[in-house]
Amino acid sequence: MQVSVENIGDLERRMTVQVPSDEIESQVSGRLNELRREVRLKGFRPGKVPINVIRQRYGQQVRDEVLQQTMQSRLQEAIGEQKLRVAGVTRLEPQPESEGSFEFVAELEVFPEMPEIAVEGIEIIKPEATVEASDVDDMIQTLREQKRSWSATDRGAEAGDRVKAAFAAEVDGKRVPEEGTQDISPVIGQSEQFKALDEALTGLKAGDQKTVELTFPESFQNSDLAGETAQVELEVEAVEVSSLPEVDDAFAEEFGIEEGVDKLRADVQRNLERELKQAVSNRLKQAVTDGLLNAYGDLSLPASSIQQEAQQMASQMQQQMGGQGGQLSADMFKEQAEKRLRLGLLFGEFARQNEIEIDPERVDAKLAEVAETYENPSQIIEIYRSDERLMDQLENLALEEQVVDAILQKAKVESKTMSFKKALEQE
Repeated sequence: MQVSVENIGDLERRMTVQVPSDEIESQVSGRLNELRREVRLKGFRPGKVPINVIRQRYGQQVRDEVLQQTMQSRLQEAIGEQKLRVAGVTRLEPQPESEGSFEFVAELEVFPEMPEIAVEGIEIIKPEATVEASDVDDMIQTLREQKRSWSATDRGAEAGDRVKAAFAAEVDGKRVPEEGTQDISPVIGQSEQFKALDEALTGLKAGDQKTVELTFPESFQNSDLAGETAQVELEVEAVEVSSLPEVDDAFAEEFGIEEGVDKLRADVQRNLERELKQAVSNRLKQAVTDGLLNAYGDLSLPASSIQQEAQQMASQMQQQMGGQGGQLSADMFKEQAEKRLRLGLLFGEFARQNEIEIDPERVDAKLAEVAETYENPSQIIEIYRSDERLMDQLENLALEEQVVDAILQKAKVESKTMSFKKALEQE
């Protein structure tokens, strides 16, 4: 086999491969002889069909199959010999047969030659935060609000009250809904997007009616009204005030904790610490990836790999949407796909250059971390251990963490003290 490679672009290569004709003929003859023993033709005993009849009937089909298989197998051999990191094959065609050899041409896209990944100049802010008693108090307060009870009042609606009301709106001469009314139950002061509704309801009592002009937010659940300005007829059915439960043992039991309030606070503390740890980890990973992209953002990428990544992202989003919203275009995800692909190459190359391999103990720790969030951790661990795909995902996450840790050891890291809430904020 003879192989030649030429550059036809930054990451494009044209490979020409020659295979001796006698090798092709030998394979064709072998296949035809196999067929001779297997085929059943009228007028001939099994296994006694003349080879010239077999060749006349099946020769071209067998030759085409042999040539196709030869191109596939020899292409892989040639790629290995040339030590190419192939991203995709964009063209694979046989050439007109010449005396003595069979020749085919393959056009390939290859991954870029990776530079030495230097991270010493990356500047990273590392949050230093702890979960304070006040943070636990805030979360307990949130839990109380989730369990609040409501009761009717005769007074006018105030901030914090829930108003049960019915309305009908008119937009450009069209009534919404066409018949009857639509029910709403806003808590006054809770919505940042629809403050005008809060203002309209404030002061109204059960049984009151009011007509106002309102501009509905774009996120309003009724698409006929979202973003529209309408004349709205409101009728208040009830005004309700809330009361919060006491933080006692009965309150703890509401969350499945029979040991009492102290155990509830301990569980809340542990959950917040887990959340803080994840938030700090996410911040550090984001800083590392931003630093790598800033330093190596001009790294060329094969177009076929970008397209494949974008298509995969579009398919995943389609599945998450339950198939709704029509067919998503891969072009919508091209920029994200380039970023993900570039980061994958940079992380992988840094791991290779620094001889970082997957740490089984890190994988076990990740698995325990995932399982801890479920009611039956041992069952979750068993499910993961028996699913190769899930374990591959965990191993990739563990390796990413190892790479981030290694980069943090070399980069310019500055610690910054901040509150729990600040550490959780998205940057």
